[in-house]
Amino acid sequence: MNKNIVVFMAAILVFSTLPHINNNNASHVGDGYNWSIETVDYKGKVGRYTSLALDSNGYPHISYCDIGNYDLKYAYWDGSKWINETVDSKGATGIPTAIALGSHDYPHIAYCDFGHRDLDYAYWDGNEWNITKKVDDDALSHLAIVLDSNDYPHIAYAGYRHGGLKYAYWDGEWHVEFVDNDSRVGWYSVGAHSIFFLNGQVNIVYACGNELRHAYKDEQGWHIETITTEGKDIGYASSAVDSHGYIHIAYHGWENYDLKHVYWDGSKWNVETVASQGYIGGSCSLALDSHDYPHIACYRTDSTKENDRDQEYFYWDGSKWNEVVIDSVGYVGGCCDIAIDSSDNPVISYCYWQHFDLKCARKTMNNPPDKPEKIKGIKIGFPGHNYTYSTSTADKDGDQLYYMFDWGDGIITGWLGPYNSGEEVKATHAWEKNGTYIIRVKAKDVHYSESEWSDPVPITMPKVMDMRNWLIIFAENILNAIRVLLPFNFLIHSIP
Repeated sequence: MNKNIVVFMAAILVFSTLPHINNNNASHVGDGYNWSIETVDYKGKVGRYTSLALDSNGYPHISYCDIGNYDLKYAYWDGSKWINETVDSKGATGIPTAIALGSHDYPHIAYCDFGHRDLDYAYWDGNEWNITKKVDDDALSHLAIVLDSNDYPHIAYAGYRHGGLKYAYWDGEWHVEFVDNDSRVGWYSVGAHSIFFLNGQVNIVYACGNELRHAYKDEQGWHIETITTEGKDIGYASSAVDSHGYIHIAYHGWENYDLKHVYWDGSKWNVETVASQGYIGGSCSLALDSHDYPHIACYRTDSTKENDRDQEYFYWDGSKWNEVVIDSVGYVGGCCDIAIDSSDNPVISYCYWQHFDLKCARKTMNNPPDKPEKIKGIKIGFPGHNYTYSTSTADKDGDQLYYMFDWGDGIITGWLGPYNSGEEVKATHAWEKNGTYIIRVKAKDVHYSESEWSDPVPITMPKVMDMRNWLIIFAENILNAIRVLLPFNFLIHSIP
């Protein structure tokens, strides 16, 4: 008798006696560093309104909002792992946030209470969080914070009731001032790092309707200049100061949905378009490296109405602007901030909107895991039944790995593991409703560097099981039984 028939008949016999069997990253860029895409926090609806600062070791600290509970949260890298905690849970806090680090690397966070339209402030003293509620009872906008030589906070933001640019600072007691009473100053006017000290004076760059403005304060009070004017509104004005004391600004223009870079050259303001194809530049944040070259993080989408976007990064190399897509799978990007470490490498915080995760992208010497194999398991089944799926991948450095499965129904697993590089991992799931679901999996190593998502696999729980579906389920179960019972080499050598 043909050996294949014997194997097939044996598999059917055995199966009948068994219980039911359930079944950006951006690559190396030539400088020895790889992009490490890391999930900082995924528990709940987190990752909105991020603000980023690097400590004296170059470790990132991030303030952000848990939009599901309306809590202010804080995360930091301790050299080996991410640690996150809730800072303030009283009110609808953390919408938005801004962070700065003091002389001891202690975090200071300015944030708004969305429910009360207040400006709040929190700082860590080495033992506990100290929180001041209602620094100003008229505040609701993106905001920025800087610390002076005494670690005293200075905060820029917009008023809620009538708009206008406002400035709050602490010198032993809180003071609140109106800088610009123009009501066109609002939610998007103040961007990341838009308040800073220059020549001992407080400076603020901000948007006011269709104008980009710069304000500074001396002994006579506030002085305001208009830098440039566009045909429609602008927003997300973010700034940095170079080694010559010259100001650089990034902003997003709604006239052409583009990303702009503005800089002072010692005698005049210069305006250039960084990118203009598609809807580009939202949530932009600017930082400078040791060569005074600008680096900008922002998001891009091809349509203002499309529920899909990418987290992007632009940098000037001395002769041209370069564009890097950091993360592009699903609805990702925005609520972002950028900082440059001592090796001139960018660190970017951002939100993965599809599942509301807090993400961080940075350049390290570590190699991320390879893209996992396409998930294996049955593709047609019954709602309410558990099915087991498997995958594996490898890590170039031989690191142990963790896996996260996205079941396509709004449920994702936590990080499962650790597993050895190349070891098969299995996970079980049941879908509660009829429908077609797209499942995928990704891996991370012990250094938190993540792989790409695997290729998607459609899984169907049909309303009506016709003969074709029954045959497919039967055949898949037979094949799964054969895979379990007989080694692959045996099956190969049994073919005549």
